[in-house]
Amino acid sequence: MTSAEDYRLRRTARLLGLQAAALVLVCLVAVGVTVVLVVAHGQAEVGERALESAARSVDDIHDAPTGMWVAIDGPHGLETSPDMPDGLPDVSVMTDVAQTGKARWTQATLGDDELTVFTARSRNRTVQAILDPRESHAEIGRLVAALAVAGGLGVVLAGLGGSWLAGRAVRPTVEALALQRRFVADASHELRTPLTLLSTRAQLLRRHARADPAVAEGSRILDDVDALLEDTRALTSILEDMLLAADARSVDLAPSDVVVIADSTVAAARATAQGREVELVRAGETSVVAAVSSVSVRRAVTALVDNAIDHAVHQVRVVVTRDGDGEAVVVRVEDDGPGILGDGGDLFERFASRRALRVGEDDRRHYGLGLALVAEVAAQHGGSVTAGPRPDGRAGAAVTLRLPVSGRARQR
Repeated sequence: MTSAEDYRLRRTARLLGLQAAALVLVCLVAVGVTVVLVVAHGQAEVGERALESAARSVDDIHDAPTGMWVAIDGPHGLETSPDMPDGLPDVSVMTDVAQTGKARWTQATLGDDELTVFTARSRNRTVQAILDPRESHAEIGRLVAALAVAGGLGVVLAGLGGSWLAGRAVRPTVEALALQRRFVADASHELRTPLTLLSTRAQLLRRHARADPAVAEGSRILDDVDALLEDTRALTSILEDMLLAADARSVDLAPSDVVVIADSTVAAARATAQGREVELVRAGETSVVAAVSSVSVRRAVTALVDNAIDHAVHQVRVVVTRDGDGEAVVVRVEDDGPGILGDGGDLFERFASRRALRVGEDDRRHYGLGLALVAEVAAQHGGSVTAGPRPDGRAGAAVTLRLPVSGRARQR
């Protein structure tokens, strides 16, 4: 694994660790808020029961339970707890309870706090008990502090553990991708030498053919030799593109005429189509310039045409158009074969084939790689590829490659 790949692995692990920590933080906050609300509600219920019990059983202001103030209006007049805040007790409420004899729950304001007050008659006395909120606030504060410390520690451990687990989980995938890139790079590099020799021999063959008086200018032999040279150049470009693909960088885009790419691809595949007695037709626009990787698009169109020829009965049409608003170039390859089996959902996956075979087709094995490469090229350019029935309603299938004209290459 290279240093760049190791850096990306660590960065991915850190990102996943941060996401795990964020998820744990959200869960802890939700749990903490729930716990605080439950505890506060429980404190309120316990405080109300304590107030009612104190108001009905207290004998003297000095007998008031901790966390509570008491005021008693009895034979000796109004007596209050020594530390009762200013503004308390609520004398008007005590007077009303003394007159009606009915106990009352009320609220009193002390600064920013709302105090719960219970006033009742007990043994010919009017007793008002007021809950001191300071103890409950202190308990809630201690609970929040404990939750914050435990939650913070949990978030840190979740982040570190998530990063470690993510690194272990992602590393095999990164190593597999690195191995794949090395294989593609090595295979492409090793193929360049025999391909260079093939191109050289084809050039020598063309030179000898042109120098031979028996070979007329414009004859079929010269045309076939020129086509052979063009095919070797295309194959060399594909190998270069494979090397670039193995480099894990973004696709190199440049203004290219997609119609020219389609025409050259059709010309190169015409001999194969004739050998299978299939007519190969190019239709649509005469020029559509888009910011694409010409080699990648050529490879994609070649795969589409080859796939269509394999399944066609009589004809394959390659149509190049613009979409409605002119922001994308559309390459549609149609055939008159038996069509697509099922919904074709896995048509663009490697080693998958949803194409029906035509009657009498040979036993040539189909690996399902061509359309997968088309999908990869479409994704690299920020485009899409779809498959379905022909738009004219005739029997067969149509595979449509859509690429943005402005060029939106995906970063690998």
